[in-house]
Amino acid sequence: MKKVIPLLLLLVVLTAGCDMTGLTVTTTSESPVISSFGADPPTIAAGEPSMLSWNVIGATNASIDQGIGNVALNGNRTVMPSETTVYTLTATNASGISTTATAQVIVTGEPTPTPTPSSMPVVNYFVANPSIISSGGSTTLGWDVSNATSVIIEPGVGSVTLVGTTPVSPATSTNYTLTASNAFGWYSLTITVLVIAAQPTGEPDLVIQDISRSGDKISYEIKNQGDAAAGPSTSTLWIDTVEVANDSVGSLAPGESRTETFTGYDYTCTPISDTAVVEADTGGAVAESSEVNNAYTESLLCMSVLITKLKLPDLVIEDIWLVHEITGDKIWYRIKNEGTAASGDTVSALNISPCKLPCLPVATDTVASLEPGESRKEKFADYNYTGSPFWSVTVKADANGDALEFDESNNSRSEPDLGL
Repeated sequence: MKKVIPLLLLLVVLTAGCDMTGLTVTTTSESPVISSFGADPPTIAAGEPSMLSWNVIGATNASIDQGIGNVALNGNRTVMPSETTVYTLTATNASGISTTATAQVIVTGEPTPTPTPSSMPVVNYFVANPSIISSGGSTTLGWDVSNATSVIIEPGVGSVTLVGTTPVSPATSTNYTLTASNAFGWYSLTITVLVIAAQPTGEPDLVIQDISRSGDKISYEIKNQGDAAAGPSTSTLWIDTVEVANDSVGSLAPGESRTETFTGYDYTCTPISDTAVVEADTGGAVAESSEVNNAYTESLLCMSVLITKLKLPDLVIEDIWLVHEITGDKIWYRIKNEGTAASGDTVSALNISPCKLPCLPVATDTVASLEPGESRKEKFADYNYTGSPFWSVTVKADANGDALEFDESNNSRSEPDLGL
């Protein structure tokens, strides 16, 4: 058997990710910027760990109190407080100007520290998910308060129930303050929603989503996943690293996909399989938002008696995208069985890069059996993505190796930019 040559994807990465909650930022003119600082998870049981993660821009020094001391401008640190603790991150630039941010780790199973008298209101949590949004975007405030007769969130929200959520869309970075009160007094907690400039728009982005074969003709699906029209371009077909055909593609509107065929080429399979690569926009006629995701690779099996008897599944990830849902930002993907037998139930894994070694999956998804040729949309339902446009997302099919596949080298797909 010839070796299948997998597609090499370039990963553009700047910083590690985690869920950011309980962020409060104070800045002055020309101050360093603390773009994120939070604890994951924000609530733990006594004796359990939580991880502080942060990202600082424009500083020469960063430090965290509670005995941690000086730290790198970007990083994470595992903490295990015995009681509810507020950590303060201080970033200082060369001019001596400082910026601070706080992150709270709530420890359950301990007496909740409250002012005297003990029957004062208690704010169990008050968070924004996500805590950093693009200009024009929205986030969801969530809270849980006990022992209060009145709960107010300002600015712009007003009176609310003791437990709930509400979407907000601040135009600029905003401090939201929750104030809980009863006959004995009041207690307040403030969090910050950072609003950053929206990413540049107005460029097309051509990708190949699938390669198929009918007799001696090879077809492919091309899509413009950008937000501007893509002018005419040329697609190229390689079989086992040899360029064999080109196809002229007309203009594609934003979001439009089309199935094209290399009409001037008659394909003959070389037993027992060939590696087919289709590249969009060969020659770079279209100025795209990303130039590293134009190629797609697929194994073409020869329809011989040997392959018919082999009967094995072959799982591949065809696409990855982000959906802004009411419960948070969810990562969706399309998985396909390109083999000749049902796959059985498998598990897909989600990795976010860069990450601290060993780089473990942040979420998994159970996938029901796929029939030969069947594709399906799936999502990591229990994971909320809070990354930046510079992080890389990788989805791997059959992460536990439950399925015996025809090709074990084509299970993963990575996207260096989910377009936040």
